[in-house]
Parts: sequence; structure tokens; C-alpha cells
Amino acid sequence: MKIKTKAALLSFVWLIGILLPLTFVIYYLYAQFEKEEETERLQHSANEIFKNISSIDLLFEENNLLLNSYLPNHTMIRAIDKTSVIKNQASNRFELFAIPPQHADIQEAYLATYHREKVMIVREPIRNGTEIIGTLEIISTPTELEQSLYRLILIIGYVALGAILLSLSGSFLLSRLLFLPLSRVIKIMKEIETSLEFRKLPLNPKSNDELYQLSETFNHMMERIESSMRKQRQFTSDASHEFKTSLTIIEGYTSLIRRWGFENMELHQEALEAVHAESNRMKHVTYQLLELAELEHESKLIYCNFDLISLCTETTQLLQPLSSKKILLFPADQSLFIEADRLQIKQVLLITLDNALKYANQHIDIYLEHQESHVCIRIVDDGIGIPSEVLPFIFDRFYRVDRSRSRQTGGSGLGLAIAKSIVTLHGGTIQLNSDKNCGTEVIISLPMKKPSNVTS
Repeated sequence: MKIKTKAALLSFVWLIGILLPLTFVIYYLYAQFEKEEETERLQHSANEIFKNISSIDLLFEENNLLLNSYLPNHTMIRAIDKTSVIKNQASNRFELFAIPPQHADIQEAYLATYHREKVMIVREPIRNGTEIIGTLEIISTPTELEQSLYRLILIIGYVALGAILLSLSGSFLLSRLLFLPLSRVIKIMKEIETSLEFRKLPLNPKSNDELYQLSETFNHMMERIESSMRKQRQFTSDASHEFKTSLTIIEGYTSLIRRWGFENMELHQEALEAVHAESNRMKHVTYQLLELAELEHESKLIYCNFDLISLCTETTQLLQPLSSKKILLFPADQSLFIEADRLQIKQVLLITLDNALKYANQHIDIYLEHQESHVCIRIVDDGIGIPSEVLPFIFDRFYRVDRSRSRQTGGSGLGLAIAKSIVTLHGGTIQLNSDKNCGTEVIISLPMKKPSNVTS
């Protein structure tokens, strides 16, 4: 069953649940009102009789004609002594004579049933001074009351039936209007599923209801999916290109070995070294791809409290023997403790310093500063620099400013992407400032304390 059908039926049942009790209440109150009105009418007749006929005359036999002038339609009036013996009576409904007389010392008014017929009975004590000498009994068949109630039932029935039909049709119409935007969303989703084409839902800024929020959320989700698909295609293309180039080189050198390698040992050795170098490079790229994927899908970090200055010193001592270029450390304080994943931060330093050593001319400077709740690491080199127009792409996977030079230096274009992922996982930022022939500056900002939204 569709949601709009459920909503329509629910609103219909809700309306019926309100309408039926309300109908019964109206009927009950109207019936009580009519009953009281009929009782008052009969009591008024009794008061008129007491006003115009004395108590002695009421109980004097053969005075039936005195009661006829006060006789309403469908009514019987009779005077009864204290022993419930009828002294006088008048009626225009002879069926009422079968009702047995009954003396009452107090005023009575009630609705009773005799022979499956409802009658209204009013009894008033007949007094002679302060002494009760009999009872005036008025019995009426409430025909008008029954007719009024019957008409009321018909009216309520027709009104309830009309209300039910109107509420049913109105509920379905209202639910259809309310869920029309949702139907459009479903239609567009099905079209997207069929055509595999990314589309956005039209938004009405004037309406800020739940459907608008749903459409807006859907559009944001489509933007993210489209961006993710675009990056995935780019990643697949770049990875394929990287492996294709290495495989082409390996295939070329193996073909040389097959043709001439066994006759020319120098060529044979050169080919084996090239194949080995490309195999190592492919292994390195594969490991970096796996590491990048692990960073993106398993964001758990092992936090600990450590001195960032000591870590930078340890990293520079590790890299300094590998290059003749000087690595200089300039800390603003003697110690700078932060809460982070020590191994991951060390890898960020290794990646950025390794890039700086490849392209620097003479030296690399590392500046450590404390800025409120963050620490700032600035790595500055005096190298060839990077053109400003390519800086927005520098953290993309497999992106390299000079592909031929990167192949000579062993770069895969994944290092900075890994570094950015690690810094982002820590809740920090990394940016790169440079221009051609002006050196490069890498600025890394890390929070000193573990962010509250990060799990370890």
C-alpha cells in the first residue's frame, strides 16, 4: 500500500473516530432536551388543572368532562385517590387505559415502556391544604418526541454520510497534493537509475517544508556521488596510466632480452636493472594506493602525547645522511607537546621533507610555532618552485608537475595526497605556497588536543 493511500485512510479513520462520538453526543443531548421539554409541557398541563379545578372536584366522581378541556393530543389524564382508585379520567388514546394507576406522594416524571410503546408519565400529588388526598396522573405518548428524534437521526445520518464521502475524497485529494513532490522525486530517481545520469531535483525556495529539505538533501547527495564518481574515474585513469607505463617499459626490456640479451651481456644487465627498477616502482605505488585506501576507509588513529620538536629532530636526523642539502630546524619553544598519532605525523614529515630534498637547491628550513589551540609546521625550501596555476591540483592523486622529472626522482604523485589525508583525519589543514623559481612553502596546522569528533 502506498504512503499516500495510508495517509488518506488514516485521516479518514481519524475523522470518523471524531464524527461518530460527536454524533452520538448530539443525539443524546437533543433527546434529553426534548424529553425535558415534553415533561415541562405535561407539568404545565397539571399546573393549569390545579389552578382551575379544586382538589375536591378532581376526586369527585363523574367529573370526567372537567379534564377534557385540558387534554393534549395522545394523552390520558386521571385523578386517583390514595388507594390508587381512579376517580376521574379522560383520554384520546384508549390504549393508555391499560396502564395501571399508581398513587405517588411526591412529584414524579419519567419515561416508561408499556407493551413495546414508550410513554411519558407525570404524577403530581393532589393536596387539600397540606394533606395529600390523591394523585393527578398524566400519561402521554411522546409521538412528537419520537418524530423529532427520527428526523434528527435522518438528518445526522445524511450529514454523516456526506461528511464521510467528502472526507474520503478530500483525504485522497489532499494526500495526493501533499505527496505530489515526493512522486516527482521518485520519478527522477527512477530516471537516474535507468539512465545513470546525475540530475538534481528542482527546489522551491518559498517552501521550507520536509519535502524541500528532502530534495535539498538529495541534491547534496547527488553532488557528492557525482564528485566521488569523477574522482574514481580520474583515479582509475591515472592508476591505469601509471601501471601501463611501467608494464610497457618492462615488456620492452624483456623483448630486448629475448632478442639480444644473451648475446650482449651489457644490454642484458641494463635490461634486468630497468625491469627491477620498474617492478620496485610498481610495488611502491601499490603500497601507497593501499595505504591511501586504508586512510580513507579506516580512519582510526592511535593518539598519544609527544613532543613535536623531538619528532622533527628525529626525522631530520633520519633524512640528513641521504642528502647533501642542509635541513635546519627553528622551533619557537624548547618543547611543543601535542596529542596525535605519532607514526602518522612522522609519515607526513617524511613525505614533505622528501619532496623538499628532491627539488631544493641548498637547504630546507623547518619552523615550529604555537598558535592558540594549534601548532604550525612550516617547511620552506629554496628549490625550483611550482607554477601558481597548478597549486590547486597539487594534492590530487597521481598529479605531478613534471612527469618526466618525477619518474627520474622516483615520485608517484601519491605522497601529498597521503599527507593531506593524514592531516585531515587529525582535524588539521595543509596548504602549499609556491611560484616558479621562488621556492616552496608547506604549511601544516594541527590541533594540540584530540578533536571531540574523532575516534581512536
